[in-house]
Amino acid sequence: MAEKEDHLNITLYFQDNKDQSYDLRIPKNISVYHLLTEINKIFQKQIQPNKYQIKVKNKRIILDDNKKLKDYPLTNGDILEVIGE
Repeated sequence: MAEKEDHLNITLYFQDNKDQSYDLRIPKNISVYHLLTEINKIFQKQIQPNKYQIKVKNKRIILDDNKKLKDYPLTNGDILEVIGE
């Protein structure tokens, strides 16, 4: 029996710097809000999570802050973009 994968391998872009991408492995069980706060810490951005969103570029989905990543049809290889102010 195959184990269910608990993480996603994604590519992350920031709206203000589309020339730079980051390949990340992230857990599916975190909220979008939590992901934004972690991105803020890791990349030392001044992102206020309530003023930014994450868009799944290859699926035309905008992620809701209150939902967990596992609530969306996300798969390995998806391209996420942090958009906002």
